[in-house]
Amino acid sequence: MEITIKEQNYRIAKLSVFDQLKVARKLLPVVAGVVGDFRDMQDGAASLETALPKIADAISSLSDEDCNAIIYPCLAVVSRQHQKAWVPVFSQGELAFDDIDLMTMLQLVARVVADSLGNFLQELPTSETAPLPAK
Repeated sequence: MEITIKEQNYRIAKLSVFDQLKVARKLLPVVAGVVGDFRDMQDGAASLETALPKIADAISSLSDEDCNAIIYPCLAVVSRQHQKAWVPVFSQGELAFDDIDLMTMLQLVARVVADSLGNFLQELPTSETAPLPAK
């Protein structure tokens, strides 16, 4: 998938199945607490402003190691068009481009998560007591 953020072209590949599992393991506790809010936003029953405090609280509870376990694999599958080549944006714990700010980085991570884990995350129940799908 290719996207443009702040006039820069990015190419996003899917996470490997093993990285999907690793990211999902770290992301699920965060998502479980806010999945109902996201669905309410999609249905128009809630706005980002009402859900944001809960989302921020869930994200702030992540340790640095858990945060890196989500961000690093996601950024590792992103490349940016630079002249006539595609250059990885992240390698060996460092960003390759100084102009990638926090919001751009988070947008890239969100796009990778949505693309690689979107189908999986859509299947999450909206509450702890939601029935399991029939086999």
